[in-house]
Amino acid sequence: MPQFLVRVWKYLFLFAFIFASSISSVAAQNLDTLNLRQFLRTIIATHPLLQSAAFERNIADAELQSALGGFDPVIRAGYDLKYEASQSSPDKINHLVTDVELPLNTLFGPKVMAGFERGIGSSLNPEERTASAGQAMLGLSLPLWSGVATDRRRTNYEKARLRPLLADANQRFEQNNLLRAAATQFWSWSEALEQVRIAENVLTISVQRAAFISARARRGEVAALDSVEAMQEVERRRGDLFRARRTLEQANIDASVFFWTEAGLPRALSQSPQSLPELPNLDSLQARADRDRAMALRPEMQRLDFNQQSTTLDLNLAREGQKPFIEAKTQWLYYPERGSADNFKLGLNFSLPVFFRAAGAQAELFTISLERTRLQIAQTSRFINAEIDNAVSALQRAAERVEAAEKEARYAFQMEEGERKRFFAGETTLLIVNLRERAAAEARVRVVSAKADYLRAWILYNWATGDIVRLAQ
Repeated sequence: MPQFLVRVWKYLFLFAFIFASSISSVAAQNLDTLNLRQFLRTIIATHPLLQSAAFERNIADAELQSALGGFDPVIRAGYDLKYEASQSSPDKINHLVTDVELPLNTLFGPKVMAGFERGIGSSLNPEERTASAGQAMLGLSLPLWSGVATDRRRTNYEKARLRPLLADANQRFEQNNLLRAAATQFWSWSEALEQVRIAENVLTISVQRAAFISARARRGEVAALDSVEAMQEVERRRGDLFRARRTLEQANIDASVFFWTEAGLPRALSQSPQSLPELPNLDSLQARADRDRAMALRPEMQRLDFNQQSTTLDLNLAREGQKPFIEAKTQWLYYPERGSADNFKLGLNFSLPVFFRAAGAQAELFTISLERTRLQIAQTSRFINAEIDNAVSALQRAAERVEAAEKEARYAFQMEEGERKRFFAGETTLLIVNLRERAAAEARVRVVSAKADYLRAWILYNWATGDIVRLAQ
């Protein structure tokens, strides 16, 4: 075969290779892609787990309303009638009592009372007997020792006011863990797609070269065994492509479980993930600021903070129960029949448990609970710092791997191109070319793997610092 025809075949093969690579790259860019921010925002808006967690706030509001019910006005009324028609004074008992009581959420926890009483009849208790027009009453009662600082009503209200803190912590806990799992899977999905593209690229090269060698073998320019070796390499790479596609399909299925419609129905993923982007950088100042903020942002710490404040309120109530109960009462009386309002009633109630065993035991239990919470806070704080250290270490090692893998890929590409030129010049064998191409493909796969590991470490870092939701903003 003339030398110039051999050169034409070589140039045609190189042109076909470049054209196929360009078409593959353009096709990849034209795909309807989904980036991480869009992926996470859709999850936040539609995932049933987060919709369920959102009810925590409604539960907190309901508990607050229940606690406020302890300060609702209470209306009471009673009427007793005893009538004997055979007697000269038929009204034996004719007694009407009605009043309204309003507890106040202030220091001392006073109760304001207003009411009306009318009691007539020959058999009525003299203490309950009034003029025929009855009497109006306005009263006030308040504790003087136990119950001054707090009581059960005020304690329940203060605990209910803390409930939104727990609701937010529970909601953020579910959200952060879900976003961490989803974002990690997203980069595994993107990594699998990149590996499929590499497998498709090397398969295209081997198919084109096999066609070129088979044509030369038919003309008797090379041994027939060379075409067999070329086809063997094609099937080998085709098998690698099938394996890569299976990995991509599994990653796609695993990512799709995070996708839902607004109606709460499973939603299929019809888009492809974005290519692995430029890697984010973490500087020391940002890392220090994120570590300081992590203790306030992590929902685990918010939960413990709620437990600590709630237990402190219970402890204060138990300590109030260790004091004697003394209640002062006063009433101002108005008689419509006489038009006078110069009567007052004063009273004092006193009660004292002999040993205060119940209140003392409660105070001891809540003191122990506070100490346990303090230890849990210290332990959780250490765990959070360890998780941040682990994420920073993973980022640093992944960055080093990316740098090393990229250098290896550049060298492998140079070896691949050089060996391919030597093959066309007749200075090497097809086996060596195949080995160089495999090494180059494996090097590109290692670059993709290292970048994906870095991005997964970045997800871990944002989760460890408690601010993973910023990736969706």
